[in-house]
Amino acid sequence: MKKGLDGDRAMTRRFCDEILCERAPALAIMWLSEPDYTGHHAPLGSPEHRAAIAGADECVREVMQTVRRLDPAGERILLVVGSDHGMETIGRTIDLDTLLIEAGLKAGAGSSDVVVAPNGTAATLYFASPESDLVERVARFLAAEDWIGRVFAGPALAAVGLPTDTPMRIAATLATEARENPYGIAGYSAIVRDSLEPKECTGFGQHGGLGPHEQRPFLMVAGGGFVPGRHNSPTSLIDLAPTVLRHLHMDHDDMDGCALPRSLD
Repeated sequence: MKKGLDGDRAMTRRFCDEILCERAPALAIMWLSEPDYTGHHAPLGSPEHRAAIAGADECVREVMQTVRRLDPAGERILLVVGSDHGMETIGRTIDLDTLLIEAGLKAGAGSSDVVVAPNGTAATLYFASPESDLVERVARFLAAEDWIGRVFAGPALAAVGLPTDTPMRIAATLATEARENPYGIAGYSAIVRDSLEPKECTGFGQHGGLGPHEQRPFLMVAGGGFVPGRHNSPTSLIDLAPTVLRHLHMDHDDMDGCALPRSLD
């Protein structure tokens, strides 16, 4: 399947005609490459990015119209439309490996004493000796940097859903700014340089951390007993699976998330 909007449109047609109408499975999932792909390769709010968003809207509209034809009363089919993240505009790239080496906290570019795993606007750090004082020293170093938003080390990793008993002992999310990009889209952050895939991302969109704009995905739910209107209950991605399982009359009480409330708050 082709990347980009043309590929998404072709996939949407096949999803509606073959999957929904012909096969009619109990569960069907469609993932669109846009506007995520364009958001990573063009400025947020640019004509290219807005065209990608409009194209995604067209695909979603086609799916919704198909669902309405198949289930006019909205009783049998639960339709969930959402995104897994938002984005921040990248203002600069941080070469964390080099900074650690210069600070005497990492032996060299290829050393395994500290291994940085970039994740866009965040990074996790792994240690060859997880119980050594190097973990605390690196955590203090990061906390003092102006490009760092928050540092999670040791037991604090659990606060962001990360394990506390592996060689990964530190997670850091990068600082954000509220200023607008040239297209009027608010939210800037930095990213950690990926030595395995170095590329220039300045001015484009990225995610991975806890920036306010990347932590604001959208979620729309129709059918399945949901009352129309705006629901104000806080939710996250882990709530989607139990919501779907409830609709399918399957057990979901042992999951991390909770099924979404179907009535308005």
